[in-house]
Amino acid sequence: MNATGPDLILQRWNVIQYDLIPILAHELGGLTPKLKQVIYTLEWVRIEEFVASSWCGIGRPPLERAWLANAFVAK
Repeated sequence: MNATGPDLILQRWNVIQYDLIPILAHELGGLTPKLKQVIYTLEWVRIEEFVASSWCGIGRPPLERAWLANAFVAK
């Protein structure tokens, strides 16, 4: 199965464009063009899939590492 086929890319784009953006705009009371660009980038990059989620004892929970990775991409 081709994970980057035109149909899958179009399907993912439609979900972002017609589902995610209107919901966020409603919850946040509007989106600036820069914020829309950050949302598109974070949705396409999906960096949280590449962040290791192993537990190494006391310290930062693994879920927060994905949040930090997203913040790094947004920065």
